[in-house]
Amino acid sequence: MTEKLPWLALRAIPGVGLVLFQRLVEAFGSPATVFEAGLPELRSIKGVTPAIAQAVTSFRDWDRVEAQLSRLAAAGAQILTRDDPRFPPRLKEIPYAPPYLFIRGTLEPDDAQAVALVGTRAASYYGLKTCRRLAGALAARGWRVVSGLARGIDTAAHQGALENSGRTLAVLGCGLDVVYPPENKKLYLQIPEHGALISEFPLGTPPEGRNFPVRNRLISGLSWAVVVVEAGDKSGTHITVQYALDQGREVLAVPGPVDSPTSIGPHRLIQQGAKLVHEVGDILQELPRLAVRPPAARPSAVSEAAASGAPPLPRPTDPLLPFLGSDPVQLEELVQTSRLPAHEVMSRLTMLELQGLIRELPGKWFVLDG
Repeated sequence: MTEKLPWLALRAIPGVGLVLFQRLVEAFGSPATVFEAGLPELRSIKGVTPAIAQAVTSFRDWDRVEAQLSRLAAAGAQILTRDDPRFPPRLKEIPYAPPYLFIRGTLEPDDAQAVALVGTRAASYYGLKTCRRLAGALAARGWRVVSGLARGIDTAAHQGALENSGRTLAVLGCGLDVVYPPENKKLYLQIPEHGALISEFPLGTPPEGRNFPVRNRLISGLSWAVVVVEAGDKSGTHITVQYALDQGREVLAVPGPVDSPTSIGPHRLIQQGAKLVHEVGDILQELPRLAVRPPAARPSAVSEAAASGAPPLPRPTDPLLPFLGSDPVQLEELVQTSRLPAHEVMSRLTMLELQGLIRELPGKWFVLDG
C-alpha cells in the first residue's frame, strides 16, 4: 500500500468532507493512522457519525483505490498530497483547502507568483483582446497566469500567457482525463508543457455545473490577485470574486463599454472598491506590495492555523444555517429569506456542502446533513 492510498481512501468515504478530513488527520497524525483507529477513538472526533466510523474501520477496498493511482499514471498525471513539498503553499492557507491535487504537468516554486484572470464565457472581441494582452504582459514579466480553461476569458488568459512564453495553470471542474470544453483540446495539450492542469476531482469526473464553484476557490487560492475582465450580472465569476475576498486576495476589474452586458460585473466591482485596470502596470502596482506583506498583515485570510500550514477550521456559524434544517429548502427561498445575493448564497452553499454540513437534493433543494 503506497503512502498516497490512505489520502484517496479517506476522502472517498461518504460523509468525510474537507473539514472532517482535516479534523481526523489532525487528531490521528495522518490519513494512514486514521484507518488504524478504533470505533471509540473515531467516535470521539466531532462530526464522526457511527456510519462514518464504521465505514473507516471496515474499509477493505484498497485494490480499487490503488487502481485509481494506476489510472493516474497511465494518464500521465500524479497526485500531490498536502504534505508534498511541491503542493502550492498558497493553497494550504485558504479555508477548506484540498487534501490533495491531481496534476498533469509540473508545479514550480515560482508558480506561487500568480495572478488569476477570469470572466465570462460569452466574451466580446474587446474582452478577449484585452485579456490576452494583460495575460501576455504578466507572463513576460515572470508572473504565472491562472484561469479555468473555460470558453471565453479563461481561454484568452491561457493563450496570452503561452504566446509570451509564460507559464499558466488551468484549474479544471472535471477529471484530468476529460477535455472540456472540447474545442480547447489544443490548449489542454499545450498547458502541461508550460505549467499544469490541476483538479481535485477523480479521473472520469464529468464537467457538472456543481463542480465549477468548487474549483473557483482554487483559482483564487493559487493567486495573489484576481482580475475580472468581463462578467455579466449573474456570471459565475462573482463566485470566484467572493472566494478571493474570503481568502484575502486582491480583486481588480477591467472596465468595458457602458452599453455592454458583460461590463456590468466589472463596473459594479469598481463601484464597490475594486481597483480599475487600464494596463498591466495597474496590476503590477499591487503585486510588489502583496509580495512583501507579511502573512499576519494580509486581510482576514490567514488564521493562526493557516499561518502554521494547516487549513483553518470552518467558521462556527454561517448566515445561511439558521434557514436550513431537516426539511428541504429550495435555493430561491434561501435567497429570499437570507436577503443575500444569489451568487453569494450559491458560494456559501458550496462551502457548507464541502464541510459536510448540508446536502443538496435533486431540484436545488438543500437540507442539513445529520
